[in-house]
Amino acid sequence: MILLLVGLFLGNIPSFAFSASSQPKINCLIINLDYVNCTWTEHEHNYSFKSRFTHKEILDCPTYLRIDGVNVGCVFPYEKPQRFNTLKTWLYSDNGGLVTEQEHNLKAYVKLYPPVNLSVVEKKDAELWLYWNITKNDSCIESEVRHRTDNNAWKSTTPGHRTSFSLPFPSKKRYEFQVRARIESSCGESKFWSDWSEPVYWGYLKTNNTSDDPGNMPLMSLVLCTAGATVILVILSCLLVHNERLRIILIPVVPNAGRNVSNYLTALFDNYDGNVEKWLSMPKDLENGFKPNFTERACPVREYRIVSQSSTDSESILSNPTDLSSDYQCMHSYSSASTIPGSSETIQTQDLSQVDNPV
Repeated sequence: MILLLVGLFLGNIPSFAFSASSQPKINCLIINLDYVNCTWTEHEHNYSFKSRFTHKEILDCPTYLRIDGVNVGCVFPYEKPQRFNTLKTWLYSDNGGLVTEQEHNLKAYVKLYPPVNLSVVEKKDAELWLYWNITKNDSCIESEVRHRTDNNAWKSTTPGHRTSFSLPFPSKKRYEFQVRARIESSCGESKFWSDWSEPVYWGYLKTNNTSDDPGNMPLMSLVLCTAGATVILVILSCLLVHNERLRIILIPVVPNAGRNVSNYLTALFDNYDGNVEKWLSMPKDLENGFKPNFTERACPVREYRIVSQSSTDSESILSNPTDLSSDYQCMHSYSSASTIPGSSETIQTQDLSQVDNPV
């Protein structure tokens, strides 16, 4: 009889050990002091979940987490002091049978949301100030800041109860900041930090590509402005030439005779008959520019003498009135083209009047 009982007991040990090892494990975490998130490790069966904090009633799961239609977790509300109480959880199979029952101490199992609204301000006393907000306004939350320059290694600060951080005497580099938070030790320290916040930057990143360096921007602007001004001047010159407001005259280069003076002079007289314009290959526009564009009337000039008034010569003087008048008319017509009468013309007129008076 005793042997039979011992055999039955020994035979049940493997079955008990197997069933205990195959039980799913339930992991619970308080998220941002807002709700409790419990998940289990076995996803082959569609379990139902129940929970209860100490001195509270048993609650069915209000919201299940599902993957491919299978329950893999449960989310239920949390009240602030409950993390110091024991949490009991149960999993049940589809037929209502109990699969596992577990207890959890959630005091150190709190994970907060990452800080938000990060901003960097440069103060007048050569300091960078970083500011951020905590999603939960709680005096039990501490923050840790990390920063780096130009994608180098991170430097972390000592955690503390604060929402600002200062960095003295920043250099001309790009700074990157991130912040995370957790429940501090005086309020029951949590094992879990929040995720790192979104990074915030200050300054400029120095890279091998000089076009990205903001210090080269003025040089690039100068080059672009110079190129633009050159294009505008060329366009204006073309328009002026097209509208004949600007004429380009190419002045030929005078040959540099040097030691071969005799050869150049020989070519001038032998090939061009002494014509310097042809020898220099002057453009027709330039050659025409030196030619006068007006004509001048040719007028004969005679020399007159004052003849003594003698009886012998009076007849000869009277015999030539036509020549005097014709010459005078020519001179008068020529002088009329001038705006200012010359002195010689006045003297000649007086002489003629003296000659005609005796007649």
